[in-house]
Amino acid sequence: MDEERLERPAALANLRRLLSESLPGRGLLLACLLGSLASALVKVFLPQVVRAGIDHFMVASGATAGRLDGLKQLAATYAGLLLVGLVIEYSTALGLNRVGQGVVRSMRSRIWSKFHRLPIQFFDQNAVGRLVTRVANDTNALAELFTNVLASGLADFFLFFGILSAMLYLEPGLTAILFLLCPFLVALTFWFKRVAQALYRELRVLLARVNAFFGETVQGITIIKSLSAQQVIRERFGLLNQECYNNEMDIIHRQAIFRPIFAISEILASALVLIIGGRQILAGDLTMGGLVAFLFYLRMLFSPLQEMAEKFNVFQKAVIASERLFRILDSDSEPGLDRPSNPPPPTGSVRFDKVSFAYDPEKPVLHEVSFEVEAGQKVALVGPTGSGKTTITGLLLGFYPLAPESGQIEVDGQSLEGWNLTDLRNRIGFVHQDLFLFSGDIRRNLTLFGDIPEQRLEQALRVSRAEGVVHRFEKGLDHELGEGGNDLSQGERQLLSFARALAREPGILILDEATASIDSKTEAAINQALEQLLEGRTALIIAHRLATVKNVDKIIVLQEGRVVEEGNHEQLLAADGLYALMFRSQTI
Repeated sequence: MDEERLERPAALANLRRLLSESLPGRGLLLACLLGSLASALVKVFLPQVVRAGIDHFMVASGATAGRLDGLKQLAATYAGLLLVGLVIEYSTALGLNRVGQGVVRSMRSRIWSKFHRLPIQFFDQNAVGRLVTRVANDTNALAELFTNVLASGLADFFLFFGILSAMLYLEPGLTAILFLLCPFLVALTFWFKRVAQALYRELRVLLARVNAFFGETVQGITIIKSLSAQQVIRERFGLLNQECYNNEMDIIHRQAIFRPIFAISEILASALVLIIGGRQILAGDLTMGGLVAFLFYLRMLFSPLQEMAEKFNVFQKAVIASERLFRILDSDSEPGLDRPSNPPPPTGSVRFDKVSFAYDPEKPVLHEVSFEVEAGQKVALVGPTGSGKTTITGLLLGFYPLAPESGQIEVDGQSLEGWNLTDLRNRIGFVHQDLFLFSGDIRRNLTLFGDIPEQRLEQALRVSRAEGVVHRFEKGLDHELGEGGNDLSQGERQLLSFARALAREPGILILDEATASIDSKTEAAINQALEQLLEGRTALIIAHRLATVKNVDKIIVLQEGRVVEEGNHEQLLAADGLYALMFRSQTI
């Protein structure tokens, strides 16, 4: 998703799609629409009450007592209408807020669900900060569409045209003269719309950059401090922050121009009405109450017009936010998630047949890689950094789809193209080189909110030698871990990662540099349990430290994405090739 080249948003299409999201609350939405219309009608009628009071009871002749009684009745009517209008306005705003929050809740849920269905490439191409912006800031912008734009914008829209109709009915001549200002105000509004649209789109991109940079800084704070790079990072953040500031100030400056022009237009229009209306009163063509009511309408007319123009900023934010959210929702999901669930009998076999792969078409990572892992075999993948070891595990787990002409991968005798990805990943246990534990208790980290029996959890902890980690806490499995498991040592986190993989009883186990972060004492405990850990399972082991894989059934040596050697430890040492060279370099 290219955040730097957002296309011009199809505002109406996005708005229609957003409103379709509110269909579950369409009854309430219709009621709010009628409420906005009723609220506007009440406000339009109020100046007519004032006109009647002036013409019939203030400037008219007659008994003072009768006129006072009439004024009291009109005052009560005015107050009653105000109260009714407030109740309608409150109810309408409450209803639209409820509809809006329902849409936001639904959108957040859909985005969250979509994240879990998107391919790994999507996350490779989008920084964490940008994705957080989608779920948080962009969905909040949608909430503002309903709470700020629709809640009062509909009322402003109905009020504007209601006032125009009342002014035409009351004094067509004066209204026609005021129409001379309309082209100027419309042109001003469209200018502001065009400028605001570009600025708000740029602001969204800048905010996403700031969030992404901030997230990367927090994740890499240890490296930044160890290299004393704080000043460089501060300067880079300062530049991004300044760009956001400049963009915000551009928006504020244009708003500062927009509002006074509207205010000056209102003053000029009022002066024009007083001059022309005063002459009409002297000529007997207009009543005093009519002039006062017309001035009321004039003041009321500019208010919704200015409000609608300013609410366009919020509308623009929501349209741009919706465009970005819909891009996520419209992104292609992993194709294998919806395949029929028909897994073959578990055998534990794995086969790569002339597999080629590239993240970037111009930079191939694997070149016709072929190998077989028989059921129950323990096979190691070794090779220099960048030789393609981790890519092989990603392909085996279905993280990256293979083109039909790029070879074939089989698990349990069935091509990956025939696997439902959920079934495939349930069949394979994966211990990643990057240790990650979720905030929450140990039990939830082992089950990942799934339904795994207590007995199986205990067995997984015992086999992985992680029992000691759990037992040192008073609450055991219910102990709440800190963020990322920061209250555990590196080795303890690794042991729990082993237990998490084993708890699902996988037939195939992938250990991706699984002992790279373990101290010698913990590694000794793991090595003691290795036979039991891998008993009855096929294992694919990736390791830089070749001493940890001397006893496996087969070692596959990779170099620059190609299989260059294959055999057991003794055979490869005797061949005196790349493996022997790497082994000797590590044992010196």
